[in-house]
Amino acid sequence: MARANPVDLDLYERGALVRLAGVDAGYGETTVLAGLEFEARAGEVALVTGPAAAGKTTFTHLLRLALPPRSGRAVILGVDVARAGARALANVKKRIGYVAETPVFIEQWSAFDNIAMPLRLTGRKPRDYVDDVRELVDFVGLGDAADLPIEQLSGAERRRTAIARALAAKPQLILADDPTANMSPADGRRVVRLLSEMRRVGAGVVIASQDESLADISSVAHWRMDRGHLSRVSFARPEEAEAYE
Repeated sequence: MARANPVDLDLYERGALVRLAGVDAGYGETTVLAGLEFEARAGEVALVTGPAAAGKTTFTHLLRLALPPRSGRAVILGVDVARAGARALANVKKRIGYVAETPVFIEQWSAFDNIAMPLRLTGRKPRDYVDDVRELVDFVGLGDAADLPIEQLSGAERRRTAIARALAAKPQLILADDPTANMSPADGRRVVRLLSEMRRVGAGVVIASQDESLADISSVAHWRMDRGHLSRVSFARPEEAEAYE
């Protein structure tokens, strides 16, 4: 039997990078996320806040296609996840950048080489990507630390490296799971500002965090997660986004 068409270009062309409708998800027999209604749009930042164990990490796993929906409809980057085959899902994953709560690196490699890893995996040669990686290093503010082994970097520098690596392949959707965890308030806010800047190039950004105060530092669509249920708190305003510092 032919697989139903997984593509929903109408939503995608109208700027909806993620659309969840009545989505449940979980592990084994446990349902963690229930009845999710959510949308993330190109050029916008969605902030999902909530306490520990509210379901935020499971939510990011769902959006990055590491966890399939059990029910409902999930359309991500124009593809209906439940209807798509392995090849279509793999293509979607290539267009998503992900910053984990605890990023994993090759510790003996330099930050520069860790950032370049997604480009190396596509078969590009160093001479072809060195300028792109240096541009990312400058963007996230790593400076000379980019040439040091990861194991010598501070927590804030490691998080900046993770962001640069997530951006290396120029993703359309950027996901960050608690990117300010274990950071000072000042460093945490700088990290969120870096992520938020990607909306200026048309990417959609979804940030999950326990820190409710992050809603005050940028124009965001604010959502709250509580025991696997998601509700909207406020909307992003385009005119405020343009004035964002």
